[in-house]
Amino acid sequence: MKIPRVVISGTASGVGKTSISCGIMKALSKKKKVAPFKVGPDFIDPIYHRFATGNFSRNLDTFFMEKDALIENFTRGANKKDIAVIEGVRGLYEGIDPVEEIGSTSHVSKILDSPVILVMNTRSLTKSAAAYIKGFQALDPNVKIRGVILNQVRDDVHYQKLKKAIESFTDVEIIGGIERGAISLSSRHLGLVPLIERDDREEVMEDLGKEIENSLDIDKIKGIADEAEDLEKKEGFLFKINPELKNNKVTVGIPFDKAFSFYYRENIEALEENGAKIKYFRPTEAENLPEADCYYIGGGYPEIYPESISRNQDFLKGLKSAFEESKPIYGECGGLMILSKCIEVENKRYPMAGIFDEGTLMKKSKQGLSYVIAQPTEKHFFLKDIVKGHEFHYSRMEPLPHKQDFVYKILRGKGINNGMDGLIKNKCIGSYLHVHVGGAPSWASSFLESVYR
Repeated sequence: MKIPRVVISGTASGVGKTSISCGIMKALSKKKKVAPFKVGPDFIDPIYHRFATGNFSRNLDTFFMEKDALIENFTRGANKKDIAVIEGVRGLYEGIDPVEEIGSTSHVSKILDSPVILVMNTRSLTKSAAAYIKGFQALDPNVKIRGVILNQVRDDVHYQKLKKAIESFTDVEIIGGIERGAISLSSRHLGLVPLIERDDREEVMEDLGKEIENSLDIDKIKGIADEAEDLEKKEGFLFKINPELKNNKVTVGIPFDKAFSFYYRENIEALEENGAKIKYFRPTEAENLPEADCYYIGGGYPEIYPESISRNQDFLKGLKSAFEESKPIYGECGGLMILSKCIEVENKRYPMAGIFDEGTLMKKSKQGLSYVIAQPTEKHFFLKDIVKGHEFHYSRMEPLPHKQDFVYKILRGKGINNGMDGLIKNKCIGSYLHVHVGGAPSWASSFLESVYR
């Protein structure tokens, strides 16, 4: 499969990589069909990618996915597109280990044989910028670093000094420079504020695209992307499909609005390709719980909108009724909070579905941030194999459950309490673990099968 592709990676976190990546995607989208991707476990950046390109963004992660599954996920997203832009995570070489490469952007770039463009914060740098580039090249010569974007440039004098140093000491192309303060995106405790919450999202993307067009050489980016070699297409590695499910047309209710937007596109596809019909609804905007065979409640920011959610009694009482009818319900992080007794924010409690007796308490510090490896216990009603996922939350359960049944034994990560995660009652699970089908290939098919057990 021939698809021009390029990785946009930072030399470190906080160098403006997401803003620049989105601007590049938007600029390219004016004439090309762009396939967007994000390295690592991330829900928010892919939402920005979607608004920049008009296409769903997909995650590429070597902790979740084996090599063939990662290539399959890439080729699925790149199919019928003109160019792929892959936004990296943190610095180019950062992974789950300071020496090994699992989970790093560099690892993904090598698997996909994709050239890399570095984004560098050049504040107070001139000649040292060349040293950074040479160091990044020397650490792993198999990573194809082909270009550099100079961010936080003071003025044209500064830019010319950087240009002279980099051209004198390296063979890397300078894609352009972006002046200090020219681009920025607002943030929140889990990262950027999701664009789904912003009324000015179209304007934000247009402005980013224009700034990138004015600051960078888009033709150089396309030329570097064209250097990528053919990639062999893979099928059947990303997730499992049960052909018997396709005729059953299981309906899955999924809340999707400004409070519920943390879903991997691959998870939704896995449900759909196993015959599921998705019913989206907006509970934060007072929409009713739809009639469905099962429910998948993803994460997001319910703690930002607890009053609106708590007022939607059709949604909350409907979940309680679905639970009592033994309909499968799977809640992740924000979903766990909705299934709990209440959400407490700044000493005020907002009643939720109350399926679980404990409430969730918002804290100012991170309560869980990790890649996760989990072993399903015998209490899990649809998964048996090891699961790889991640957790990222500022809430904790209050009081901490001690004697309840759990569906996951945490082998890596934190979970709810004492190395356990996933509360269960009847056929309802609420967990801090975010599952990606790449790390749990049977998740979608087994969840749909549980409707008939």
